[in-house]
Formats: sequence, C-alpha cells, structure tokens
Amino acid sequence: MTYTLEQTQSTLDHVNSYNEWDDYAPSYIHNLSLEVADLFNEAYHEDAWEDADALLEAYRYLRRELPIGEDGKRYGAAEAYEFMQGGHISISRSIRGEHERMEREQRSITNG
Repeated sequence: MTYTLEQTQSTLDHVNSYNEWDDYAPSYIHNLSLEVADLFNEAYHEDAWEDADALLEAYRYLRRELPIGEDGKRYGAAEAYEFMQGGHISISRSIRGEHERMEREQRSITNG
C-alpha cells in the first residue's frame, strides 16, 4: 500500500493557496494531521507496517508545527488523539465543519 500525492498543477495551486491564510494555518495543519491519522489507522489495520511508520512520522512532524496553548497542549490535541486511536467521527464531516466555521468567521470579519 502506497500513499502518494500527485504533483499536478491543481495540487500545487491548492497548496500555494494556503500562503494567504496565515491566520488559519493552525486549522489547516491540524486538519491535515487528522487526514494523516486516518491514513495511519488504515495502514495499521491492514498490517502495512512500513506505510504506518511513514505516516506516523508525518503525523508527528505536522503536530510539532502547531502552536502550544496555555494548557501546554498543541492545537486540537484532544481531537488528534482521538483520531490516532481510531475512535473518531468521519474525517470529511470534521473537516467540513471546520471549513464552515472558518467561512463564518471570514464573513463576520468582512461584514463586521
């Protein structure tokens, strides 16, 4: 089992679009870490150990990029832990909710 992200122009444009979203960077990094956690669980349960190791390493690097809150935990730590344990809601539902929240915030800033 191999997990790759094709480097198409569309993918590169998508990645580059995050450059303008510095205020939301923790949300995007957090959501990406949840996607990696989902892939990790899939690889782990399919006994694809090399893939699971690589995904675990990617997950750790992503989480280390997140800010640490006043409680001493990284942004979204509880949800990330739940995803790594495999006991989570659908990732698409979680990410959709996060995007909807960010859109509401953006509208309130624009209209505010």
